[in-house]
Amino acid sequence: MRHRLLAGLFLCAAFICSAEPALNTIAPLTPAGESSLTHRAPGAGLLTLASADRALSLGFPSIAADLYQSLLKDSSDQGLDRAAVRLSLVSAFMEDGRFELARQTLDSVVGLRGPAWRLRSALLNARARRTDAVRADLAGLRPDDFSGEDRAWFFFAQGLLADASGGIEQGRDFYTQAIATAESELTRVRFSLARERAFILRGNGNLDTLRANADRYAGQKLGFASSKLYASALAAASRPAEGVAVLQRLLQSLPSTELSELDEVRFHLGLIGGAAPGSAGRNALFRLLESGQDAERQRMALHLLSAASAPGPAGEEFVRHLDELISRSSNSVLQESLLLYRAEYFLTARNLEEASTTARTLLDRFPAGSLRVHALGVLTNAAWYGGRYLTAADFAEKTRALTSEGPLRARLGVLVAEAWYRAGSYRNAADSYAAVLRTPPPGVAPGLLMFQRVQSEIDAGDNLDAAATLLNDLSLDPNFDLESRWQAEWNLARALQAANRSRPAYERCTRLLANKAGAQLPASLRARMAWLQARLALDSGLPAEALGLAKALAASSAELPASLSGEIASLSALISAQAEFALNRPTDALSSLAKLRASFPKTDAAVYSIISEADYFVSQDRVVDAQARLRALADEYSESPYAPYALYRAALLAEQRGQDSNYKEANSLIEQLVKRYPRSDLVFYARLRQGSLLTRLNDFAPAEQTYEALVNQFPTHADILSARLALADCHSAQMGADPAHADRALELYEGLVAHPSATPDMRIEAGYKWGLSYSRRNEPQRAIDVWWRDVVGEFLSQPAQSARLGSTGRYWMARTLFELSELLARQGRTDESRRALQLIVDSSATAAYSALARARLSPPAVPTTLRP
Repeated sequence: MRHRLLAGLFLCAAFICSAEPALNTIAPLTPAGESSLTHRAPGAGLLTLASADRALSLGFPSIAADLYQSLLKDSSDQGLDRAAVRLSLVSAFMEDGRFELARQTLDSVVGLRGPAWRLRSALLNARARRTDAVRADLAGLRPDDFSGEDRAWFFFAQGLLADASGGIEQGRDFYTQAIATAESELTRVRFSLARERAFILRGNGNLDTLRANADRYAGQKLGFASSKLYASALAAASRPAEGVAVLQRLLQSLPSTELSELDEVRFHLGLIGGAAPGSAGRNALFRLLESGQDAERQRMALHLLSAASAPGPAGEEFVRHLDELISRSSNSVLQESLLLYRAEYFLTARNLEEASTTARTLLDRFPAGSLRVHALGVLTNAAWYGGRYLTAADFAEKTRALTSEGPLRARLGVLVAEAWYRAGSYRNAADSYAAVLRTPPPGVAPGLLMFQRVQSEIDAGDNLDAAATLLNDLSLDPNFDLESRWQAEWNLARALQAANRSRPAYERCTRLLANKAGAQLPASLRARMAWLQARLALDSGLPAEALGLAKALAASSAELPASLSGEIASLSALISAQAEFALNRPTDALSSLAKLRASFPKTDAAVYSIISEADYFVSQDRVVDAQARLRALADEYSESPYAPYALYRAALLAEQRGQDSNYKEANSLIEQLVKRYPRSDLVFYARLRQGSLLTRLNDFAPAEQTYEALVNQFPTHADILSARLALADCHSAQMGADPAHADRALELYEGLVAHPSATPDMRIEAGYKWGLSYSRRNEPQRAIDVWWRDVVGEFLSQPAQSARLGSTGRYWMARTLFELSELLARQGRTDESRRALQLIVDSSATAAYSALARARLSPPAVPTTLRP
């Protein structure tokens, strides 16, 4: 997501393999909880935009308006054309009958008022019967000035103008062109409905004459037509209630054999009377859906009903009727429409399961239907809203495959790319963004898409040099705006830093700040990059350079906005102190930290300075002093994001002191952390450490409870497998007390060995302990089977797997082979025992086990007294 660059500090949230938080240095000027500056990628906005457009097409204008307004109210930069969204909002207001609000919204558009603006102004003026204003709005406009739906609306506006000017036949031709230009069946329904409304508003004829004709020819075809014209004229004269009464009387008098006439009267009754809950118009429209003969009229009725059926009682009634019609109707065209409206309704009500089920039913019944693209759109939305981004990518790609070249297809490409990104499939995301950039969608900032492509390459993590090369190439494109480009530079530098490549990151940052582009940066953004340069210099082992850069930055901070200058100055002071520690000038460093706290007492840098001081005390073996400083931080700055970290670090230091009393102290500190900061990310790791402390104190029952709670409360945590392994070890330690513990340990170890997310090192450790548990239960053959099959055979005998082992994996492999050798020797299987020892030597296992294996393999020395 794209966030403003907030001045603040962040404790790096990377975690090491042992499932403890890495106690790394701070990352600068980012919101708490973020290690990179990431755009609010356009996918979410585009999905909302697509949902709003579809809601408008399906006759949910109030919902469409809410969605468009949510896009406009979102203050974050989504890379969308906000003026275009505002014009779409005008269209939604018009279709919802909120004409004054539509005009206010249209007039609020700032900047050039081009063809799209003038078209909507013409439609609003036509509704207000300001013919001269309509003519002025449309003057000089041509069909080629518009694309997509707006072109059809242009023809429609021309029809309205012709009608108002007396050219009824010409108007009819324009309406026909509008309907023919519509790009989908749903859009054609909207234009047909708009044409019918225009005919009613036209209200041709004298009311007295029309009423007389209706009375004179009652019961005849001419009388039916006269009654409908009379009702329309009454509606045009702002007397719709009287028009409804005329149509109700006509409906009661019509013979049941007049099927087409019944359809027409019910349709006009719904059009004039409206589809509000409880109205005669709504009842007539439902009857038209139930027994009508005209599919086009039925689709228009469905459109009218949906507009008056927002989620709530009216929506529930609407769905009940839809369900009855779906179960009874044999009309395939109507069935497909009913299913789509049902799916869209549940999507707007955020009932994602029902929306998805209905959309899938539509696709199953009508695999080649005209509405399948819209059904796939519902499925895309539902998957996205439900966080199932891989599924969303699949549906968006299927929708894209059915869409012709143009803006919608390009926007779907962005959705596919971002869905891949959100799913964590960064390589696919990078490739998809590259494809999107070849034909970027209108209304989406190209610089944002370039940023996202670079970010995808960075997050893929397999080749940061390729990401740097890509960023170099894209920086030559004038569409790569300055802010997006430099945010990408920031994130690349942070990724290099996290990969222990601070020196190349520092060199790149220094080079960029020295060139022309760096000189063009706004002062605030340049200050942020200069901070990063100083930080990288320190991390690169260049404390003297870092000190110089920090002092220069502090001196220039007064020129920055007030909201940023204090943060920059305090952060610069912190870097200066840390550089002085690195230069072995502890007295100066401690003095600098004290001055920092005095000058900037409320800043995050001042709080973090206490952690830096504690780090220094630890380096001097003054662990008690370090603990005291950390506990003071937690008490004095209890609201700081560093307070839970200070308690956690103090607990680790207590544990390092190694006595039972220290373990109890550490346990107490962890309890404080959990109670004070139950939502902290450190709670998981604190509880994990607490379980370890309890096992050291031989309190296995509470340790088991602690691990079980972690497994149950954090089932999807990134390091949950470490908790499962610790729980298995806890059960294993209690095997002698209760056989049930042995069964549970075996179950957990077996699950970890087979778990697809477990690292090779963890799988080997779990495999060793799994086999050892069988051995301790006096089931030697099962132990041998596990070790040969799931540890040695799975990893050591396969070069590709063996190459993936870290030092931890090699250690547990050596222990596995040694225990295996011992067990085989006890069974008299000497050759196999020696083979296991030889594997230790051949696999370059740990030095200690390799030496032990060689000693066991060497023949015993011959006593000197027996030599010839």
